[in-house]
Amino acid sequence: MLADSTIEDRYIALIERLGKAGTPHIDFEPISDAGLNLSAEASREIAKRTYSQGVAVTREVVNSIRLGRTSSVKKVKRAVQMIVDQVLTNETSIIGLTTLRDYDEYTFTHSVNVCIFSVALGRKIGLTKLQLYDLGMTALLHDIGKAKIPLDILNKTHGLAEEEWRVIQAHPWSGAMTLFGLRGYQEIPYMAILVAHEHHMKIDLSGYPRAIRPRSLGIFARIVAVADGFDAATTRRSYQTVPVEPDQVLREMWNNPKRGYDPIVVKALINLLGVYPVGTCVILDSLEVAIVAQANADPQLLNRPSVRIAIEATGGLVAPPGVLVDLSERGPDGNPLRSIVKVTNPERYGLTVGDYFL
Repeated sequence: MLADSTIEDRYIALIERLGKAGTPHIDFEPISDAGLNLSAEASREIAKRTYSQGVAVTREVVNSIRLGRTSSVKKVKRAVQMIVDQVLTNETSIIGLTTLRDYDEYTFTHSVNVCIFSVALGRKIGLTKLQLYDLGMTALLHDIGKAKIPLDILNKTHGLAEEEWRVIQAHPWSGAMTLFGLRGYQEIPYMAILVAHEHHMKIDLSGYPRAIRPRSLGIFARIVAVADGFDAATTRRSYQTVPVEPDQVLREMWNNPKRGYDPIVVKALINLLGVYPVGTCVILDSLEVAIVAQANADPQLLNRPSVRIAIEATGGLVAPPGVLVDLSERGPDGNPLRSIVKVTNPERYGLTVGDYFL
């Protein structure tokens, strides 16, 4: 049973007072659904509620900054705590929601998606739960500098002029200064300020903004850069006519060193999402069309994820959420029952990927 808002506020206030008092060796967690024995449908509902709250909080923060008002960091903290809890207990459902791709609310959904991917990556490489909270805050606020960019530039449907591009490139510095201002009122992790400034830098310090002196990017910046790059590349924008398929994006991130991503973090992303990332539309050798739902937990079987059958071999449409099948299942002869033949564009079949994760 979820705690009501009064209990949540008291919990956050208690943690802040203990932190200011320097109280050691005490680790409290908020009341949540984590650990409860829930049905798949109930788990999806909790994941949707968590995702929606993350989007709402991000929208509120961005709009407040656009209007020059101070935003509540407490709400951001609570949204991040819920996302971390979901990644730890219900990773498949919450990652599936990153496929919703609401183009009209890209600024907000992108930040939530980057938070989800970053926390899942942090978990993959062994960060502690408290570190995941800080990483989640950092990721959710990484693009906060875009709140200072005029909407006519941010939502432009064709190529940017040189001056407009310079405005876009200024958002990391603007984000760092915005978070520095918020830090004066309420607690913001120091790393959030640094990552807002660094998330478009490459591991060789090229990219933007230009580094003034040699240094190494921190692990949070490396994680957020990979999560940001993957989500941005797999989301069709207003100026794109054809979306890039997730498997192509992963391949480019891994094979092209000019992209400047940390290869260890990219490898962790591949292990997290599989060779065919969640949301990829595939054609099976059974002539069925399916949506990838979950990576195989076995690193040796990353090419055999679980999928949701969306179109039967006869051509009949299967209503969302489709029929879940594991491509690692084998028949009596030892051969796989189904295999992926190729990736395809879901729009060819009239499919909306996000429908299969609602």
